[in-house]
Amino acid sequence: MSRTNPYKKKRRSAKRTLLMYGEGLGEEMFLRHLRSLYAHNSGVSVTIRNGKGGNPKSVVINAANEPGDFEKRIVILDNDKDKKEMDQARVEAKKKSVAILENSPCLESTLLSILRTEQNFSTKKSAWCKNEFELNYMDKKKRIELEEYKKVFSKQILDGQKDKILELKALINLMEGKL
Repeated sequence: MSRTNPYKKKRRSAKRTLLMYGEGLGEEMFLRHLRSLYAHNSGVSVTIRNGKGGNPKSVVINAANEPGDFEKRIVILDNDKDKKEMDQARVEAKKKSVAILENSPCLESTLLSILRTEQNFSTKKSAWCKNEFELNYMDKKKRIELEEYKKVFSKQILDGQKDKILELKALINLMEGKL
């Protein structure tokens, strides 16, 4: 008869596993920041990978081919590419059972929307949004530092904006295990 130690803590295991595949480094760092705030005790194990750019279809294929047994695979894309490229990515995602979350037109427009609630950035060009964000909030060189995201995007700011910004709400709900 085997004995077990009643004082030994049982291993904590996640109820759900999730792969969040960002298009580039900016998405990866922002997702890591969100994970640190929202996924800790949610019962969801969130794995974040960086797609290293490329066209949307190849990012979807890379996410689908990422090794691991994930309950759900989500790709975060900027939809500033031409319509044909985005349509190809959507078709590929459907074939491979990968969900797509789109930032319109780019991640930086979503980040600006979080910080400046009174403005609509979805009609702006990607280059303008990237330049505006880097000039006013986070220098391009600091975008790879998680601590910078903690300074600019506090939990209080994110909680206040999540009901107003659909992309942010979807990301937070996924990490909290609500979707």
